[in-house]
Amino acid sequence: MKLLVLLPTGCADAPVPALDGRTPLAAARTPQLDALAKEGRVGLARHASAGALPVSHQALLSVLGYDPLREQVSRGGLEAAGLGVALGPDDLAYRLNFVATFQGRLIDFHAGQMNSVEARLLVEALQHELGGERFDVHAGTGYRNLLVVHDARGLQIETTAPQWVAGKPVSDGLPKGRDAKLLLDFMSSAAKVLARHDINRVRIDLGENPAAHVWPWGGGTRAVVEPFELRHGLSLGVVAAVPLARGLGRTLGAEVRDVPGATGGWDTDYAAKVSAALELLARHDVVLLHLGAPNEASHPGNPRLKVSVLEDVDRRVVAPLRAALVKRDDVRLLVTTDHMTPLPGGRVTSEVPFVIWGPGIAPTRDVPFTEEGAAAADLRVDEGRLLFDWLLGRRGSPTGRLVADG
Repeated sequence: MKLLVLLPTGCADAPVPALDGRTPLAAARTPQLDALAKEGRVGLARHASAGALPVSHQALLSVLGYDPLREQVSRGGLEAAGLGVALGPDDLAYRLNFVATFQGRLIDFHAGQMNSVEARLLVEALQHELGGERFDVHAGTGYRNLLVVHDARGLQIETTAPQWVAGKPVSDGLPKGRDAKLLLDFMSSAAKVLARHDINRVRIDLGENPAAHVWPWGGGTRAVVEPFELRHGLSLGVVAAVPLARGLGRTLGAEVRDVPGATGGWDTDYAAKVSAALELLARHDVVLLHLGAPNEASHPGNPRLKVSVLEDVDRRVVAPLRAALVKRDDVRLLVTTDHMTPLPGGRVTSEVPFVIWGPGIAPTRDVPFTEEGAAAADLRVDEGRLLFDWLLGRRGSPTGRLVADG
C-alpha cells in the first residue's frame, strides 16, 4: 500500500466573528474535502507532547512517523538543508525573517509578504556589508531567509519565533542568554543597512511595510535524522517550495522535486505541484505534497482571503488528486496539517484535523472536514506519529483512540 500525504500547512483555524463565528475552513466551499470525509474517516491528531503547541519541524517529523521528541533537529538546520547550504561542525543556522516595526512593536513578521526578488536584493546587501568571517546571509523564498553564524560552538542564545511576538513590544522577543549580544549587534547593524536600501524606500513610497529589521530564530546545527528508507523500509518523495519542508526531505534522503512556479504562497503553481506529486507516486512508496498557501493566507489577517485560498486548494489540488487516485487500488490519502495557523487573535490548540481515504478505509461518521467535524468524529490520535504506521497497515485499526503501545 502506498501513501500520499497532502499537507496544506496552517489550514486549521479558530472561529472568527467576521465569518459569523465559523473558521475559514468551515466557511469555505470544499466539496472535494467533504467528499473525502464522507467516504473516509475524520479525526484529530496531536503532533506535540500533551500541553505543548506543535512546532513546524517537529510536527512534520510526526506526520512522517518519527517521534519528534527524540529527534535532535532545529528549524535553522533544516532550512539550511532546504537551501542547499552546507553547515560546518561549528556553525549555527538561524531562520532569518524580514520584519516591520512601529513605535517599538513588531507589527509585521513577514514584511508585507515580501517577494523573493526584493528579498534577494536585500540579502545581497546584508551579505556584502555584514557577511564574512563570522556571518553569512543566504536568500530563501520571500521573507524566509537564513543566517549562518560561524565559530558558534558553545554559544548560549535563546530566540523567539517572530509570530509569537506580533503586536507586542519588540523587546519581549529579542535574543537573550549569555551570548545574545552577538545576534543583537548583528540585528542592529542589519537595520542600518536596510534603512538606506532603495527597496525599502520604494516600499514606503508605495504604502507597503518595509523590511526594516531582521529577526533570527530557531537556531541549530546541521540536521541529522535517520534516513526514511532505513527507518521505515520505504522510499519517500517530497514536493515542497518552502525551505523547511524541502530541508526535511533532503535530510531524510527523499527525492525532493524542484517545481518551477512553486512559491510557498497562494500564488503557487498548484497544477505543477499536483503533477509532480503524482509522478513521484509512480516510483515511491510515500509522497509528501506540502502546500504553504493556507499558512501564508493567515498572516494578512483577512478571513476572506484564507477562505478563498482554501477553496482554491480544494478545487485545484484535492479535486485532481482524488480523480487520479480513485482509479487506483494501491494508494491511501492522508490530508492533514502540521499545526494551526489562526488569524490574529485566534486561539491555537495542540490537535489538528485529518481525513484518511482510500482502500480499506471504511467511513464511520458522516462529518465534514472542518475543525468541528474532526472534533465530533470517532478517532483521536494522541501521538500523531502512530497514524503513519496504521495507514500503511502496520498497526491494527483504532477503535476511538490510537495511543502508544505500553
